[in-house]
Amino acid sequence: MSKAEIIEELPKLARADRQEILDRLCALQDAEHSGVHQQWMDEALRSGPPQPAAATDWEGALQRGLSRAAKRS
Repeated sequence: MSKAEIIEELPKLARADRQEILDRLCALQDAEHSGVHQQWMDEALRSGPPQPAAATDWEGALQRGLSRAAKRS
């Protein structure tokens, strides 16, 4: 069944059935996200003990963000 066919059938389903589909889709996304989040946490833990950011760190982050934004516009 194609994506278009699935989308076409959704309005024909009972509310409870649509909710079940939504719950399953959310569970799939949560499973994908939890893997990414675990990778981020592992990376953070491997990076060593936490260190407060200095003013120069924030300034550098701001400048990188402004530079990226300028390239997009």
